[in-house]
Amino acid sequence: MRVKLFLTKKTTITILLSCFVFLVIWIVEELHRKQHNFLQNQVSHTSQVELAKARSNLESAIHSDIFYANSLATLITVNPTSTIEQWALIAKELYRNSRYIRHLAIAPNDIVGYVHPLSGNEGVQDLDFRTLPVQWLSIKKARNIETIFIVGPVELFQGGEAFIARMPVFSDPPLNEEYWGSISIVLDIDALFEGTGIYLLREKYPFAMRGKDSQGSKGAIFLGKKEAFTNPIVIESVELPYGSWQLAIEKQPLGEVYPWYRIEIIRLVGYSFFGLILLSISIMFRLYVVARNRSFEDELTLLPNRRYFMYSLNSLFYRAKKRGKTFALLNLDLNKFKNINDTYGHAAGDEVLKEVAKRVVAVLRSNDIIARIGGDEYLVLLPRINQKKDIYNLISKIKSAVSDTPIEFNETLIYVDTTVGYSLFNTEMKSVDELLHRADRSMYFYKHR
Repeated sequence: MRVKLFLTKKTTITILLSCFVFLVIWIVEELHRKQHNFLQNQVSHTSQVELAKARSNLESAIHSDIFYANSLATLITVNPTSTIEQWALIAKELYRNSRYIRHLAIAPNDIVGYVHPLSGNEGVQDLDFRTLPVQWLSIKKARNIETIFIVGPVELFQGGEAFIARMPVFSDPPLNEEYWGSISIVLDIDALFEGTGIYLLREKYPFAMRGKDSQGSKGAIFLGKKEAFTNPIVIESVELPYGSWQLAIEKQPLGEVYPWYRIEIIRLVGYSFFGLILLSISIMFRLYVVARNRSFEDELTLLPNRRYFMYSLNSLFYRAKKRGKTFALLNLDLNKFKNINDTYGHAAGDEVLKEVAKRVVAVLRSNDIIARIGGDEYLVLLPRINQKKDIYNLISKIKSAVSDTPIEFNETLIYVDTTVGYSLFNTEMKSVDELLHRADRSMYFYKHR
């Protein structure tokens, strides 16, 4: 029978432990949520910055090359009868200063009359755009809107893909009623996307670009996958002379951006830290419980000692006196125990004391308390017995349990006999000592009769 204290009760421990665990989980998960949001915001911010930079680079490159081409259109507008030699001078300078122009074509009445550079583009010379339905539509579009119109990506007549800036030329600005023809600036897609960082974005993020033929959000996707626009983390618009393109980066799970331990660092550290704290508290609490129990426990039999028994007896005595209830106290003493020590040794005597304790505990009910108060003497507190016949019945069972079967020690059988006295509480008793004294007298009476 182990001593039970308030702090060792399972209900109390469970409540305290549950509160601690709940608090730990709440703290760690709240910190993890904030860390998760921080990482997500960091990814979003980085993506936005890099996409905005690529968009700015792309806009700058497009407008820069078109700006150079405008000087050629200005020459023709001012001097509609200018010669190919004059075109060539400006075209060569324009081509040298631009970064992404693949070639350009001047088409009076929409028939190509000059191409620069001519090498590799011989097939374009003298080309009538009206014979190419797709390209003719873009030229008509530029003429109708009276400004630069960028189409593409398109398949070139001479092979490959490119963006083409169609520049309508009028000889009577600003009325723009006298249409002279067009200038086509062909932009190298690969060089443009490489130089402005678009390809780098595609390698780093789930990236896409849409707005074929400058149609913005309504245009087809021509680079990347549509999922980037289905679940975007950021979208940027590239403003063109007419219309726009759109760039997007798809929202990514953090697991695809950071290693798992970077995402779970708060949980790893938090639960490990609190786990160590819980383990330390558990160890200290366990040591406290063990030490506390030992202070109320008989070292030999592991029964409650006199200190704990007197605490329980005093509590029951005053509670019974207040409520008018009764209970019983037994005083148990082993007969001729000294002879056992003298005959078989103190080790045998210790074994007898432990075995007697086990046998008496086996007879008692769970709410009864037995204590070894010294030597070969035991006290038993019976909170629920208030009839003498029940006391006699229990004493008979105790004596039978102790005496009927000898105790074996080192292949020797030791016969043990016991005397049991009792006292029955009544409300007229003034103190616990009176109850103890009556049980003690009763035990000596039965021992010496």
